[in-house]
Amino acid sequence: MNPIGLTLTNPVPLKTTAAPSPGSGTFGQLLNQAVNQLGNSQNQANQAITGAMTGHVSVTQAMVSMSQAQSTLDVAVSIRNNVVQAYQSVMNMPVG
Repeated sequence: MNPIGLTLTNPVPLKTTAAPSPGSGTFGQLLNQAVNQLGNSQNQANQAITGAMTGHVSVTQAMVSMSQAQSTLDVAVSIRNNVVQAYQSVMNMPVG
C-alpha cells in the first residue's frame, strides 16, 4: 500500500512511440513556424508601409498591417519572457 492508501489494480502501460496527431510537430518545428509567421507579419507590414508611401495602399490598410505585426511581436515577446522565467525558476531550484 502506498502512503495515500490507493492501490493501482490495472496499470496502463505508457506508449513509447506515439504517432503525432495531424497538425502537430516537434517543438523545434512549431517554434520555427512561429518565427516564420512573425517574420511574415513584419514583412507584410513593411510592404504595406511602402505601399502607403507610394500611394498604392491606403494609410488605413497600412495601419492595420502595422497593428497586426505589433500584436504578433507582443505575443512573441511575452512567450519569450515566460520561457526565460521558467528556465530561471528551474535553474534556481535546489538540487538534492
